[in-house]
Amino acid sequence: MDKVIFGDNQFFGVNHMSEQTAIKQAQKFKTADDIYKTLEYVNRIGIKSFMFTTHNQLEPVLGMMKANPQFDDFKLYPCMPYAHKYAEAMVELGIFEAISKFTPGNKLVAGLKGVGSVITSNPTPMMKLLVDSEMKLLEGMNVKGIMLLNIVTDLLLGLGMHDMLLEFSKYTQKRYNVKAGFFTMNHEKLHDVLVNELGIENPIIISDINKIGFRMNPSKDNVEKTLEKKDSINIAMSILASGAIKPKDAVDYIKSIDGVHSVLFGASTFEHIKETKELLERDGYV
Repeated sequence: MDKVIFGDNQFFGVNHMSEQTAIKQAQKFKTADDIYKTLEYVNRIGIKSFMFTTHNQLEPVLGMMKANPQFDDFKLYPCMPYAHKYAEAMVELGIFEAISKFTPGNKLVAGLKGVGSVITSNPTPMMKLLVDSEMKLLEGMNVKGIMLLNIVTDLLLGLGMHDMLLEFSKYTQKRYNVKAGFFTMNHEKLHDVLVNELGIENPIIISDINKIGFRMNPSKDNVEKTLEKKDSINIAMSILASGAIKPKDAVDYIKSIDGVHSVLFGASTFEHIKETKELLERDGYV
């Protein structure tokens, strides 16, 4: 896995510190072409990994990337499910039509299979159908991992449905020959479940890791101690704490702790993208 991974928050107006900044970012990326041009630049300067939610707005962008041979070695890490997409479809279409929309193949069979799994309290078939649906957009592309977003990861942790995390991991490996990754807001708890309870070898964990402990749960100290165990692949996000930390201080902190394998970052301007990349390279992280 590359040391530096580009993210997509800026494309959809996500900023965890400033709503005003989020609005400005969303206005900057109004069209698929706006997003595509940024990814072209990212690829051109040598950032070769992109981690992204399966947002509707990215569908035409993925098509443009697929048509451009320069993206053939560009590593993709889709993050799913994008909950708003499914919620809106349920409201607009109803549960049966929504399931039909998002499941590939025979709609009737897929719909019955999915609903049946919910009714019988076995969500595994539904999980597989939704993963397959999301992955259909990425056929023929260079997918290197499939990530479960924290809205589901942490819900499963809270409900004690840990077996579903294992099922997700097993399915991505068997069906797509790639490793699963897990976003979380509780690094220590997820690590304990994946490594000690489920026995997953070197699971990928994506969580907030930064100098001021912004959104590091249950605490900055606990997360750092978990990282030191070095039995998971850890991707640090929010290293700048949504702009609260100076870039050099952020990179110095990441370098000072053990156990961080990659940095996931987003930026809305070419200047900031290049600056962050060069800072990571200059200070010896990459």
